[in-house]
Amino acid sequence: MKPKAMAKIRNRVMAGMFVASLGVLAACSTPVQERYFLLSPDDVSAPSGAARTAVVGVGPITIPSHLDRSQIVTRSSDNRLVINQFDRWAEPLDENIQRVLVENLDHRLSPQRIETFPWNSRDGVVWQIVVDLGQFERQPDGSVQMAARWKIVNFNSGEVAVSERFTDTVVPKDTTTEATVAAMSDLLARLSDSIARSYR
Repeated sequence: MKPKAMAKIRNRVMAGMFVASLGVLAACSTPVQERYFLLSPDDVSAPSGAARTAVVGVGPITIPSHLDRSQIVTRSSDNRLVINQFDRWAEPLDENIQRVLVENLDHRLSPQRIETFPWNSRDGVVWQIVVDLGQFERQPDGSVQMAARWKIVNFNSGEVAVSERFTDTVVPKDTTTEATVAAMSDLLARLSDSIARSYR
């Protein structure tokens, strides 16, 4: 093959490689969009004709420090966590949990009024509901598990009226983060049911 022909082929190959590399760089430079999620209350209502009860306070709500971050955390094994950089909570997780519990319990208990922690003595809280979550994430098998301790406290005397442990599991409808968050919301609804039954 003549030198000029070889040079043309070489130039074409080099040009093709250059264009291909530009495509790769463009693909790599496209930012991945972060997605934001919220837990949600359910629509269960108190029995019709239920008498309005005393003022109820919800909180504090405590969560493990490994969950106290903006990224959504799951488990890939019993001893390994996966922190998703692009799937995030739209608000602090403990605040989201408290807000959902307030809505759920307000529907179930039909209290005179419901307050969120922290409150002051003028708010008139009679019963305080305290929740300590020890586990609240998707597991290696795909299920979502909750393990929590909760108690109902007479706010004025400090006496613990009820103290219980709650554990439950929900299998999401698929492997997406949205389905995982929906399953977590279901678990909060079940926790609310447990608290409401004991409160009555």
